[in-house]
Amino acid sequence: MVYPTPILAPVNTSNGGPDGSLVPDSEISSIALPSQFYSPPLTDTRSSDSNTGIAAEMSKSKDSGSSGSFHQEYIASLRYRNDLPPPDMPPKFLDIPHEGLQRFLTPGFASNLARREEPNIDVDAEGGMPIDLVGIPGLHLGDESAIMAPETPQPIDPADLPLLMTLDQLKNPAPKNANVSFLRRTQYISAGLRAPDGPKVTPIRAKARSADKAKSQDDPMYIKKYIQKGFDIAYPDSRHVGEDTPSRIKGHTPNKIEVEAWAHPVHPDNPKLKPVGFYPLLPDLQGFPDPGGFVQFKFDKAPVQGVSGKRDERMEVAILLPSAPEERVCQEHATKAALHKSNPELYPDPGPIPWDYDLFLPEKRDAAKEVIASLRLSNPDRDSEVLYTHEGTDGTRFHRYERMRTYATSAQTLGNDSKQRDVALTLFDPAEAKEGQQSKQKGAYYYPILGKTRLKPERARTIAQAGLAPTRPKTKEDQVDQIQVVVRDPDEAEVYKRSLHRAAIDPKFGKSLPRLPNLNLLLSRNMLKPTTLTEEKRRLKIAITSQPLQR
Repeated sequence: MVYPTPILAPVNTSNGGPDGSLVPDSEISSIALPSQFYSPPLTDTRSSDSNTGIAAEMSKSKDSGSSGSFHQEYIASLRYRNDLPPPDMPPKFLDIPHEGLQRFLTPGFASNLARREEPNIDVDAEGGMPIDLVGIPGLHLGDESAIMAPETPQPIDPADLPLLMTLDQLKNPAPKNANVSFLRRTQYISAGLRAPDGPKVTPIRAKARSADKAKSQDDPMYIKKYIQKGFDIAYPDSRHVGEDTPSRIKGHTPNKIEVEAWAHPVHPDNPKLKPVGFYPLLPDLQGFPDPGGFVQFKFDKAPVQGVSGKRDERMEVAILLPSAPEERVCQEHATKAALHKSNPELYPDPGPIPWDYDLFLPEKRDAAKEVIASLRLSNPDRDSEVLYTHEGTDGTRFHRYERMRTYATSAQTLGNDSKQRDVALTLFDPAEAKEGQQSKQKGAYYYPILGKTRLKPERARTIAQAGLAPTRPKTKEDQVDQIQVVVRDPDEAEVYKRSLHRAAIDPKFGKSLPRLPNLNLLLSRNMLKPTTLTEEKRRLKIAITSQPLQR
């Protein structure tokens, strides 16, 4: 539908109505408006009478009059913002200092807290596990092997081995012999490999020879001859050239390469190194103590500080006096030993009893030289009383030792059946020895070590936290503060006991072993039965004083 375009033109007002309108009212037709264009009044608070009056007035104005027009109101709804007013008391932000937070976030804060504060952990009746721990034998005595995984697991049944195969084992295995000669390194093809166009050849004779050779190398006589070959190369003048006898055997014939290697040794890692001396490895036949070996003691920290960076010479003649633990520790150790003896697979060996040791040093720093002179066997004046530094009330002279501190056993391995497993080695050259000490030949002398003990300073707090104190805190009456040491030569029983250890490694000396000493003397010194650490008699005659020191 196209609407006509309006045209603006001057209006002729001569034909207007009497009121000046352009079109008389008689010529305007009445307009009937639909109900949807009618809007109710703005206010609904009018009474019903006023509404009726308005309706009657509108209908009257509509019916009366020649124009036929009526009054219409236009209502437009407007929206206004109704924001909340600002609060009467706005919030106040406090400036709280928080610089201390950085201290709690440092890495060392947790470590210092754990070291400073003792953990207060309450263990429930089940020990943290939903099982009854009362019926487990030895658990409350410190033996936790029953609830721990065994160190040596039980062997797996062959029927269960396929269930434990890894993914790599489940893959298709590669063929053992693909009969492919290309893409390989250059190698010799033996008769044992299958040829591409021929059957597999089995070297029957070569296999038999290798079996005979392996059998001969495991033969005890072959091993003896192989060891004797090394001595024949080192000492060709004492080589045995006759037939084998029960006392002497002939070693294997050395080849040229072995003789050259002994004459001109070459270091396996650094060929530029050259040997500066050769020492035969020999046992010190006169250096056996009563137990037949020595015990190695190692301190966690230096017991005494040296002077001007040098080691204190008093440590060369120090004395460690063992002390037995209290009865409670002995009973617990005996219980663990009985459990281990009844079932070694379930209960581990508790080992020896953890002893405590009191360290004693000479009273004066310069007294170490006199003590060493008294102990040196090569000193002809070792029994002179002039070497002793102190004199008693009865006129006897002695070396005075003072107790430094008590050390607890941190770890120990004693009672080793194999005495030659660990040895101490010392090099001796008569040309470099002092005058009067050339009694031995040149050699590297070894000394068997029967046990190793690691010592740590005894602290009351550490012992209390462990729950198993090695010893009970000693009172002044029980504590040894000084010991008086007098040196003497070993008696007949001690010499005989040391000779037994020498006869075990020196057959010729065993045949000429001295006569058996007095039986009563051996029994009095406990020489005919195994001795413990406290029963061992030393070369030193020790007089112990229990009186506290006057400091």
